[in-house]
Amino acid sequence: MLFDPERHEALSDQPWDPALARSVIERIFADACNRYRSGSGWPVHPLDSPDAGKVLYMLYAGVAGVIWGLDQLQRMGVGRAPDFTPALASLLENNRRAIASFACENYGLLCGDAGILYLTWKLSPSKRAASLLAQAIDANQDNPVLELMWGAPGTMLLALTMQELTNESSWQERFVQGAQCLRQALRRDERLGCELWSQLLYGERSQLIGAVHGFAGNAYALIRGRHLLSQSDWSWWEQRVAQAMQATSSTVEGMSNWPQSIGAPRDGRAGWLVQHCHGAPGIVVSLADMPGTDCDVLLRQAGELTWHAGPLRKGSNLCHGTAGNGYAFLKLYLRTGEPVWLERARAFAMYAIGQCEADHRRYGRYRYSLWTGDVGLAFFLCSCLQGTAQFPTLDVF
Repeated sequence: MLFDPERHEALSDQPWDPALARSVIERIFADACNRYRSGSGWPVHPLDSPDAGKVLYMLYAGVAGVIWGLDQLQRMGVGRAPDFTPALASLLENNRRAIASFACENYGLLCGDAGILYLTWKLSPSKRAASLLAQAIDANQDNPVLELMWGAPGTMLLALTMQELTNESSWQERFVQGAQCLRQALRRDERLGCELWSQLLYGERSQLIGAVHGFAGNAYALIRGRHLLSQSDWSWWEQRVAQAMQATSSTVEGMSNWPQSIGAPRDGRAGWLVQHCHGAPGIVVSLADMPGTDCDVLLRQAGELTWHAGPLRKGSNLCHGTAGNGYAFLKLYLRTGEPVWLERARAFAMYAIGQCEADHRRYGRYRYSLWTGDVGLAFFLCSCLQGTAQFPTLDVF
């Protein structure tokens, strides 16, 4: 079996209700705006930290991510958010103190400086903000973490975003340099007949495969910015991404999944996961824009596994919850044009709404974070309403 049934729940048969989805988006948005406190942000949720007095500041699961999310939802017409610019000055140093215990460089996209520096530039553009972001991206090019959360693939996405917004060649050069560093770090695995990266993550070295910490997330950055690479460079990458995804997959009864890692699992973790950060859904999200048809069968089979496994017990969030898995269906809907995938995404959306509201009743609050909380769910519900598949902070920044 390619998934652990204990991690999943049976899907309900509640029909898609667009009016309910809109009301939940508006409720999450309004509540987060009302609960914001200048200087302290939002109360940390027990599911994000057992320390009720601890505040997280990172883009992934902290103040910066909620600010980015509410600002983006405001731009999408959901409502009017507070003025967050006074909070920007202290985010960087506060986050550096909060993540000091992690055995990783602090420049990265989701947990480190770069994500916060981009947020600062977006809300208050200046040459200084752009310069500081450029410095963080440059400092992260050789990061041995070699994954999306902390490493160069994540900051490559920021270089790509800045290039798209400013059309300045220096940002393209940073993206290309990041791709060159990734190429130099690839190593041949003769057992599998493909090339993989080895991640030095939290003091441990592993060959990880998933969308947040492994091969698929790195591939996503390259796929997303392939137009900035030469045709010969992209052809080289395209071949190796397809080879690695096929070589590391396992298929049973028309369903496919990928292990967390090749060889010894990180931190003794074993077993099959089916969530965005590790496993089939994240692989689909990462590779859905891959040109050609080499991975089409695998992506469909990964979607079938995600549907067969059902919603995640961990809740409604993006990283390891029902909303993140639902984005795999939205990606397949756009790739194939088949309505069944949109129907499946909306079925997961209804279940995720129930999970969100149940947790709200249990804890007396919403979960104020982007990748692990309810702001991320609001984006998934927007995508289900629109029939789009823009995963926040990856596809849209």
